[in-house]
Amino acid sequence: MGELTPERLEARYREWPPRSWYATRRRRRILAGMGAGSAGMIWISAIVCWYLAPSDVAMWTTFALAGSALAIYFVVWSALVTATRGVVGLAERYLDERQIRERQKIQADARRGTTMVLVVLSLVLLLASREAEKIVQIPAAAIVTLMSAVITTHLILPALLAGWQMSDPPPDDEDDPGDEGDEHGHDRGGETPSLAADGQPIEGNTAA
Repeated sequence: MGELTPERLEARYREWPPRSWYATRRRRRILAGMGAGSAGMIWISAIVCWYLAPSDVAMWTTFALAGSALAIYFVVWSALVTATRGVVGLAERYLDERQIRERQKIQADARRGTTMVLVVLSLVLLLASREAEKIVQIPAAAIVTLMSAVITTHLILPALLAGWQMSDPPPDDEDDPGDEGDEHGHDRGGETPSLAADGQPIEGNTAA
C-alpha cells in the first residue's frame, strides 16, 4: 500500500467514509467507543482461551472475535484518519507544529493508559495465580491471546484518544464587521450630515 501521504489522504478518503460519521464530537466519540469495543473482543477471546483452551470452541471463538475486531477497527481507523486530518495516520514530517504537539500529547496519554492496563493486568494475574500450581495450568493459547490484546490496545489507543478528545471547530462568523454601519445605519467611516431646522440637509459650508 505504501506510505500514507496528504495527497493519498485526500484522494482515498474524499468520499468514504461519509463525513456524517465523524462530523460532530458525539459521533467521533461513538467511533472511539466502537474501536475500544473491537479491542475488547481480543480481551474476551483471551478470557475464553484461559478457561476453554485447548478446544475447538476456544479456537473458533478466537478466530471469530479477531476477525470481527479487525473489520470494526478498519472502519473506525479510516474515519478517524479523516476526522483528525492526519494527526492519526500521517508521518510526522507531513504535520504542522500544532498537529505535532497534538500528536505528542495524545501519545503521552496513550502511554499512561497502556501503563494502567499493564498494572491492572498484573494485579489480576497475581490474584488468579496465587497458587503455584495454577501457573503451569495456564493454556499457551491464553498467554498468546493475552499478549495480543495488550499489543493491540497499545497500538490503537492513540487513535481512539484522538477521536475522543477532538473538539468541534468554532462556528464561522456570519457578520462581517467591516461591512456594518453604526447603530443609526450610517457608514462608520463617514460623517453624519448637518440638518437645518426644517430637517433638510445644509449644503456646503453655509447655514440658513
